[in-house]
Amino acid sequence: MLRLDVTGFYTLLDHALVLRNFTLNGQDSILYDGEMSQVQAMKNAASATVKGIQAGVEVRLADGCSLSSHLTWQQGEEELDDGSKAPLRHAAPVFGITRLSYTKQQFKLEANLAFSGEVANADLAPEEKGKDYLYAVDKNGNPYSPSWYTLNFRAMYQLSELWAISGGVENITDQRYRPYSSGIAAAGRNFVLSLRAKF
Repeated sequence: MLRLDVTGFYTLLDHALVLRNFTLNGQDSILYDGEMSQVQAMKNAASATVKGIQAGVEVRLADGCSLSSHLTWQQGEEELDDGSKAPLRHAAPVFGITRLSYTKQQFKLEANLAFSGEVANADLAPEEKGKDYLYAVDKNGNPYSPSWYTLNFRAMYQLSELWAISGGVENITDQRYRPYSSGIAAAGRNFVLSLRAKF
């Protein structure tokens, strides 16, 4: 069996909320935590657009085996105060997941690869380019969001109608990465074991 789905989308945001420089009591900078900092606020921009494609494929290989893959690509653009256009911060880079799974009665195994594409410095939203603390640094010393992937494995056994036990290893290759624009490094290699009850 083969199942394929593709969806395209285009969204127009009128008066979209975006981060802009601002003033507080007539000042564009304030002393914050011992450092002069630019005042910023969420404001309604003139407009923003987001377009993209979501695609997925699922293949049944042999008895109990299946392979599936899902991919999302999107691109966003916002209108700046001066009327020019710039990349929209909230549009994530290409991302997806590919799964190979095997199911036999109460037993299920799954290996998957999750991934995210790069956002080069030239493709960062203007307000993100000054946040070198949030991003990696490219060969020219400019902030950017590098691509990343994780390999993961999990297994589950249904003990009864009520009880199931599962375990797995996430980020097997112990990659250090940050999801786009999160500012938080994701977990390294970790092990998961759980016992679930359904009532």
